[in-house]
Amino acid sequence: MTQPQLEPAPPSTPARAARASYQMLPHARPGGIAGLLELLNDRGGKEDLYHIAEELLMEVDDLLPLVEGATVLALARTAKGDVEITDKGREFAGADISARKTLFREAALAHAALLQQISNSLASKSDGAMPLEFFRDIVEEHFPAEEAQRQIETALHWGRYGEIFTYDSQSDRLILYKKSGHSADQHEEILEH
Repeated sequence: MTQPQLEPAPPSTPARAARASYQMLPHARPGGIAGLLELLNDRGGKEDLYHIAEELLMEVDDLLPLVEGATVLALARTAKGDVEITDKGREFAGADISARKTLFREAALAHAALLQQISNSLASKSDGAMPLEFFRDIVEEHFPAEEAQRQIETALHWGRYGEIFTYDSQSDRLILYKKSGHSADQHEEILEH
């Protein structure tokens, strides 16, 4: 009003825009995704989601995180209520555990932004380690506290399964995974809040 030459700026909601644009990981564990892919592979690769739920005596809502996880990883795709395994999903379903971990790692690093961020950050450090709190802070910028914790837990499950990193619960640090003579699981313990 006092400066008519200035046009009013549109309402700014940068925090909301950032929150909406950050990829959300589906809350599905790798073992559940693997089971879904095996089931699809055994059934010719494509199945109606409601039919699967009915046969397994489950609610469709209980299967959705698994389907979303497989879809995010490009191991399956959905259309009109059907879920269909992709070629990579078939390869995963027929692989042994070592090959599955490799395929899962490749898919996660290609399609899951949070795991890409974690991997790139760890790889950029001379010691390959960073505090988990750093990533919690990033995620909390995009999600409410409870959902942020669930995102971190899912990232921990996916990253550890795919041998992207290990987690040291004593120091609350993520460590870039390196194949060695000792088991990576010696230093891993999921953080539960």
